[in-house]
Amino acid sequence: MRRLIPHLLVLPVVALPLAVQAAEPTVEELNRRLAELQQRYEAQNGALQVMEARLRQLEASLQASGTAQPARLLKASYPTQLAAADQPVGAAASAAPEEKVVREAPASRSAEAVYQEQHALFDRKFTLEAGLTYSRSDRRQLTLNGFLALDAIFLGNISVDEVKADILTLDLTGRYTLSDRMQMDLNLPFLYRSTTYQSGGAGGASTDLIEHDVTLGPELGDVSAGVYYQLFKEAASRPDVVWNVRVKAPTGSDPYGVEIIEVPGSSGNLRVPRKLPSGNGVWALSTGLSFVKTLDPAILFANVGYFYNFEGDFGDIDSRPDTVTPGSVKLGDSFQYGLGTAFALNERMSLSLSYSQRFTAKSKTKRAGEGWQSIVGSDANAASLNFGVTYALAERDALVFNVGSGLTPDAPDVTVGAKYVTTF
Repeated sequence: MRRLIPHLLVLPVVALPLAVQAAEPTVEELNRRLAELQQRYEAQNGALQVMEARLRQLEASLQASGTAQPARLLKASYPTQLAAADQPVGAAASAAPEEKVVREAPASRSAEAVYQEQHALFDRKFTLEAGLTYSRSDRRQLTLNGFLALDAIFLGNISVDEVKADILTLDLTGRYTLSDRMQMDLNLPFLYRSTTYQSGGAGGASTDLIEHDVTLGPELGDVSAGVYYQLFKEAASRPDVVWNVRVKAPTGSDPYGVEIIEVPGSSGNLRVPRKLPSGNGVWALSTGLSFVKTLDPAILFANVGYFYNFEGDFGDIDSRPDTVTPGSVKLGDSFQYGLGTAFALNERMSLSLSYSQRFTAKSKTKRAGEGWQSIVGSDANAASLNFGVTYALAERDALVFNVGSGLTPDAPDVTVGAKYVTTF
């Protein structure tokens, strides 16, 4: 027994180095652990760089606007990066390969709808819009047929003419994005028109009224197509700038050569056109710029544009019955500008307020073998104030409502429109 005791005491001493040697990691295990630690470090470093860039961007925008913003908005804009920074190193490393890094805060759906309505949106492949617009115009005119005697007494016929015009337009518009800076669209308008002509003093009696209605449609109007190109993307010191070019084709019926007829029973006091047109009959080209600047929660937008009408030749430009007079028509060119603002109330709804004004030069006609003559009263100055509401139904669908009020006699008295927009 005494001979076995020394051997039993030696066994633990010999076994201890063997156990320590077996517990030491191998070179392959150390390389694997080092690679995991390196991967975790790179993941956290990338998340910190994204957070730092976003913080600098927010600080620059706040300095430009002169407002303060709570720090909680940073976490709301970048929950993925901040959550990854708060996690343990092992959890962040395991989630890094699967997560997609967000480079900038996504815009609300209501703000995107405002961009599409007032500007252009290049991150949607295809957009389809269906809009219905109603406009109302009411014009009164006093007509005197006679002479003034003794500077106080009028001898002759007095006629008070009134024209009430209602126009209902269905617009179908498709937009296709060619790249992240270029977009093209096609617009198909369908018009229904109803105009009531009313005259007082029919037959020489001041108390007698006579009226006549002329309607059109529904009928296809002038089809137009356009191209939009983003010149500059929005930055802290400049707005988003988009250049557009549009072409309008005379696919609708033209107003030239339409006969002006006398309404039966009016004793020559009321004359109306035989039919109403759905287009202007000539090719037109327009170009312009639109600007958008985001000052959260407001969006500022503005636009300028020039419209050029090409000269058109027609077989008849005379409105007298049984008279055919070939000639040419040159409609007056137009210049338009507009500006406004929109407020994104929440993720789904935004409000907009805008002002627009359009100046139109006089139109000219030229009969065969004669020179150009300006048409008196063909120039116009149309200004309107518009109020809009945009509501995002879902991620891809939105409704746009607009109400406009005319501020000058050449603008429609009231305009009401609704549009459904869906993106793919």
